Amino acid sequence: MNKWIQFKEQPLRFLKDIMLKPKRVEMNYSSLSPYTHLLYTGENITGFNHLNLWIPHFIEANIDFLVFVRNLKLFHFLKKEYPHITVLFAKSQTELDVYLQQLPFLKACFYPSNTGKNLHLLHFNHLKHIFIGHGDSDKTASVHKYFRVYDENWTAGEAHIDRFRNAGFNFLGLENIRVGRPNLKEILELSEVAWQERFEGKINLLYLSTWEGVVFEHDYTSVSMINTAFNNIYTTFDEINIKLHPWIGRRESNLLNTSKVLEKSLKEKNIKFSIASKDTNINILIKKSNIFICDISAVVTDCLAANAPIFVYIPKNKGIKLSKSKMGYEDYTYVFSTVDELVTKIDTVLGGNDYLREKREEAMQYILGKEETLQNQFTKQLINIKN
Repeated sequence: MNKWIQFKEQPLRFLKDIMLKPKRVEMNYSSLSPYTHLLYTGENITGFNHLNLWIPHFIEANIDFLVFVRNLKLFHFLKKEYPHITVLFAKSQTELDVYLQQLPFLKACFYPSNTGKNLHLLHFNHLKHIFIGHGDSDKTASVHKYFRVYDENWTAGEAHIDRFRNAGFNFLGLENIRVGRPNLKEILELSEVAWQERFEGKINLLYLSTWEGVVFEHDYTSVSMINTAFNNIYTTFDEINIKLHPWIGRRESNLLNTSKVLEKSLKEKNIKFSIASKDTNINILIKKSNIFICDISAVVTDCLAANAPIFVYIPKNKGIKLSKSKMGYEDYTYVFSTVDELVTKIDTVLGGNDYLREKREEAMQYILGKEETLQNQFTKQLINIKN
């Protein structure tokens, strides 16, 4: 079998041949497909959600790219989901190094998350290393000194850049580039219709939770109170859709049955509802909704693209540490800490006083990079690297 074909179609066998027979490493570079871009993750199977945000846009840009993963289960899943793109797997850094030696045209590596295994690729100094992330959040994980290992940080809007400016450490050498959120472009286009006028005047609620965090201090989830909240507000909505964080119950085992509790409760209320599976694309749910209840997480900015009221749970007495930009959640979302506060604010907004409408529209540009998204800046930046 031709070495290039084996490299592309049977990467594991190719690597085994190289490791067993070092003399066969040499390849005719003129016969290689000129891959210039590499999309990389060190995550386990959950990394699919990160990669799936970006793969369609790499394809759309019509560039020569491949995907590199470090988890065998994720490798096989990607091969099944995207049979027409090249996906490679390496178990160790040694195996990864062998692969990279066969990619002489590679120019840039893209990282949707920060993992320890990113270091295995970062030592290739001749490549440009670019962090693209998998969302936009005020959580402190979005701004810390580790980002200085990258050459560039591609942000949605100016907000992420301001978080670095206000972080209290030197990030010189890291170039921040605004590219918008290409995966939210369709939602941004749909948001031109006023939220009250969508779905023939129906009010469809989407609830998106986070999980309870590794430690109590990082517990931002509202799941322990949301059923009580639904008991007070369900008559307000024509439809309720729910997507729970897939890690709910990881620290607090009593939350493992949250989905069943909510399902039982909502069935008794004779209201149209659905509880999405963990694999459901969040954009599908956002496009069918015009009111949102969220916890502190990147989903807040996903919902922001819909230009509709967002109610964000911020627990009291948790000493929550958030990275700082010029706009906090309280500037463009209706924050609440109790069920009574949520009910009062929903009644106010649905009663005709959406008093954060203008600030929400300002946040769409500042946080999401609305204009950069609509102008396809992400695609343009990808192509610039190729050229």
